[in-house]
Amino acid sequence: MTDTIAALLIWIGSQTGYDIRLQQPNIVMTEHFNMCQLYGIKHKKSCEILKLKGFYNKDLTIYLHPNFTINNKIDKARLVHELVHYVQWYNAKNKTTCLGELEVEAYRLQDKWLESVGLAPRADEFKLVMLAASCDA
Repeated sequence: MTDTIAALLIWIGSQTGYDIRLQQPNIVMTEHFNMCQLYGIKHKKSCEILKLKGFYNKDLTIYLHPNFTINNKIDKARLVHELVHYVQWYNAKNKTTCLGELEVEAYRLQDKWLESVGLAPRADEFKLVMLAASCDA
């Protein structure tokens, strides 16, 4: 997986101009509810509604769902999304940019990567508009 992460980081750098000269993050596969708890969601019902498939915790760790497969393009797109967050934090983008905008950037790059491998974008445009709008408040 190390080579895949390196290739994805290079791709992210080529799309964004972010500095990608960084240590690779740890990748941890964990059960869905455990991932939710690590993310800060304590109630199982809230966890089920969220359908969290991965997240980056700012401590060099990306958590992914236990059925993650590196050869699955959708799973790999999720990894791209989380790597974007990792690179954003490394570049201190979180200090100058609203979290909603950071999320929009991660979804847009995830979709761009999907298109680069012949798949349709998956991000919900309404959700992206609402994420960006949350930054205007």
